[in-house]
Amino acid sequence: MYLLRPFPTLVREFVLSLKSRHVSSIWTAGLLLALSAVSGNAHAKLVPLADSDGIGANTDMAPCHRYDDLLPQGTTNPAISTCETMSPEMGQFRRKLADKGWLIEGGSVVGGTFDLLDHGARPQLYIGQDPTYRANTYAYLVYDLSRIGFAGASQLVINANVQAFSYVGENPSGFAINSLYITQRFNDGRVQVQYGYEELGNQFYGFSLGTNSTTSPAGVGSSIPYEVGFIFNKTAPEANLRLASPSKHFYDRIGVTRSADPDGPLADWHSNNFWGLKWHIPGAGPLYINELGYQLDATPQQHMMWLRQGVIYNQTQFANFRGGYAGSNYAYYLVGDYQILQTDAAQAYRGFYINVKADYAPPDRNVYAGDVGATLYMLGPFARPYDVIALGYTFNQLSRSFEHMRQADGFTAVDFSRNYALSYVYRVRRGIYLSNQLSYTVNPIPSPQQPKALTWMSSLSFSY
Repeated sequence: MYLLRPFPTLVREFVLSLKSRHVSSIWTAGLLLALSAVSGNAHAKLVPLADSDGIGANTDMAPCHRYDDLLPQGTTNPAISTCETMSPEMGQFRRKLADKGWLIEGGSVVGGTFDLLDHGARPQLYIGQDPTYRANTYAYLVYDLSRIGFAGASQLVINANVQAFSYVGENPSGFAINSLYITQRFNDGRVQVQYGYEELGNQFYGFSLGTNSTTSPAGVGSSIPYEVGFIFNKTAPEANLRLASPSKHFYDRIGVTRSADPDGPLADWHSNNFWGLKWHIPGAGPLYINELGYQLDATPQQHMMWLRQGVIYNQTQFANFRGGYAGSNYAYYLVGDYQILQTDAAQAYRGFYINVKADYAPPDRNVYAGDVGATLYMLGPFARPYDVIALGYTFNQLSRSFEHMRQADGFTAVDFSRNYALSYVYRVRRGIYLSNQLSYTVNPIPSPQQPKALTWMSSLSFSY
């Protein structure tokens, strides 16, 4: 189990990889509120200004906008509009595919994290302690299943990626299918059912909109759901059902999936097959989640709001710091985003936002037992409608049971960490984005105790 293994292995394979969950897909973080709004999946309706790339003042009238009807539906990590890719038409390829009910999009991201205080170490214990590099190329394919008789607004979604990391403790390197599922919507979208293979974190919590102090603006909000068993890097069988009120503002979403391998992210990667579509992994039991939420889109008449709270229950055994095993694991979360101020009546999504969150997991079986955080972020600053700027703070409460266990073994350990981060996402041109973040962390890992870290992270993303 995780915490019966040598602690350096734990740090490399578990804590650090959780804290960097979306570094390899940074293009989804922070950009999505602004960029995916034209597809109708975000919490704002974006009508971009005319620009030098040829997209007109009214994106709804742009030819590329019709392809957005085929974007994956129902995810909290909505895909970027085809109008905001480097080549919206791909010659005539996208139009020909769309005529047959297909959509294909993809992208690449390269980046690195660097310690500005020169805390390099051998072996490396956390991301950025030594210069850390990563690269990821992904593609997804969507098919309109209503063309072959499926009921409701139905889609087949397939997503695959190849990723590489210079620091093995951050994430595994290789190929994987991350999504292979069917989603169906009924009753004008008030009922949605999804089944197949998917990372359940794409459907719950709203990681691309929450607080993150280690990746980018509006990135993953907490490591706790992944610590408790959310799978990532590869995929797992899952099913979830979302029911909304007649106004569509209130909703309840229930899901079930297979837990991540209890021996850690690298073990989970290697226990799965090459495609990432293995049904059962030894030791990994079912994981259940229920989320209640309330959503309002940004319009000239109202400010965006998204409140959600959830419960996660995992039937997998986890090591207990006091000895033996706990027969299960669980977590609670409460997350909220609110648009404090609108700065452009013509583009209601633009303005100042605040995100606050709190998470809890039992400290006898989880290193990260709780966290609270707040992020102020702005969409469309400095007359740049596609840029994002964010200032965030996160406090993590670490398990004292784990701290005492480590100290009894003769190691130093801490019972908290704090992080402050300033981030900016800059639109270089359509489909190309540069993200930078300066992050200051007190106690960057739980054990052994390390000096305060000041890291700089940059990434460049391309959307096709």
